Amino acid sequence: MQEEQVILVNAQDEVIGYASKMAAHEKALLHRAFSVFIFNDKGELLLQQRAAHKYHSPRLWTNTVCSHQRKDEENISAGRRRLMEEMGMTTKLKEVFHFIYKAPFDNGLTEHELDHVMIGFSNDNPVINPDEVMAYKWESLDKIAADIQTHPQHYTEWFKIIFKNSLNHLKQELDNYFLQNPIKFKPIFKEKPWGGNKLKTVLNKAIPSDKTGESWEISTVPHNLSVVQSGYFKGQNLQELLQKHEAALIGKKNYKKYGDDFPLLIKYIDAADDLSIQVHPDDDMAQKLHRSFGKNELWHIIQADEGACLYIGFKEGITKNDYIKHLNEGNLLPIINQIPVKPGDTFYIPAGTLHAIGKGILLAEVQQTSDITYRIFDWNRSGLDGKMRPLHTREALKALDFNAKIDKRTGRYIETPYFKIDRLQLNENFSQDIANLDSFIILMNTEGYFEVNGKLFQKGESLLLPAVTSKLEINTLQKGHILKIYL
Repeated sequence: MQEEQVILVNAQDEVIGYASKMAAHEKALLHRAFSVFIFNDKGELLLQQRAAHKYHSPRLWTNTVCSHQRKDEENISAGRRRLMEEMGMTTKLKEVFHFIYKAPFDNGLTEHELDHVMIGFSNDNPVINPDEVMAYKWESLDKIAADIQTHPQHYTEWFKIIFKNSLNHLKQELDNYFLQNPIKFKPIFKEKPWGGNKLKTVLNKAIPSDKTGESWEISTVPHNLSVVQSGYFKGQNLQELLQKHEAALIGKKNYKKYGDDFPLLIKYIDAADDLSIQVHPDDDMAQKLHRSFGKNELWHIIQADEGACLYIGFKEGITKNDYIKHLNEGNLLPIINQIPVKPGDTFYIPAGTLHAIGKGILLAEVQQTSDITYRIFDWNRSGLDGKMRPLHTREALKALDFNAKIDKRTGRYIETPYFKIDRLQLNENFSQDIANLDSFIILMNTEGYFEVNGKLFQKGESLLLPAVTSKLEINTLQKGHILKIYL
């Protein structure tokens, strides 16, 4: 049987001849080669341990596959061929870079290669060829780097060279790949004197108590940073992701406008009792007094008990003096609009609008990133600590807009100065090209069961799709409703 030939090349990867593999190793001839790196959805690299009878580097750990192209064989084709021959796997490969290295072995042979490095992704475990491979394992890049430092003798010489030269490049490729996948964060639960248990009974959340009023789904409010729940970015918070990935995460126009400040705060709210009557400052007032965004928000009703209502704005003709009079008397309800609600109703609440969520309502809230609330009336009740919660009537008087109207939104599309919402009613699969949107997308599942770009999406969950995502694919497993939020 004729020995396999390798392709001899110059430094520009131009073919200059052919030689047997042994001759190329004996004479240290520069030849064409490739290395394949396969990662799973955790960002772990698939390593192989070379078979014990290999004539060089036996029993040593190395990257998923390395070998040589055949005459007239394309690099990707060669990588896919060898991946199947050695590991029994098939997946799409991408060439990311190439470089030249020279590595002498203890047996007098030398590996001198122009190496084409390729990456691919798979969650399948290999079916190894025992003639080539004796074992395999999945490891994180950081763990591999640490083990190479501690036990360099356990790894092939070329893998150590490739790994050293390509670690940052590989990490960048992983970042780019996983930024195209939906990101799910751990909810941040807030117990409130008016909170209940619908976040558990309706939205299936593991709440800390039956006084849980809020689930902060996506937040960069100081001391309330959303942390990635699973996958490649697990354990990183949203602020870290934004600072590292910038426009790739939120879009070029958004990053130019907001920089490292994520512009939205996303919540689910369960009001087992009435929330305080309150108002939020606009951008100018919030910036001046709190160095913060203002708080314009939107409510989308998910569930409402019979007779439940929202409190929004003053009744027609009510003046500032009327308000002060009723406030001093502790009798605000006669001058406030009370609006009965049902599931699917949506209201925009601009900053300056007097408002409160009434008891018996479960809703999704989309708002600017701000935790500034001026509490006006708290129903004469104590907080969870048994003490009366502070009121902010002086600040509220400056913030109130006495001409604010009830702004109920109907139809599929909603646009405000601060965000846009597409209310998706899904009875079948949904596909949309979003490559030119230049914005992140947040999805809130208010009803149904879906798969979004390959990730399962249950009722009560929220997902962040980074701006580099090119397509939105929703597989409807159980019909329902999703709020699609973007800028």
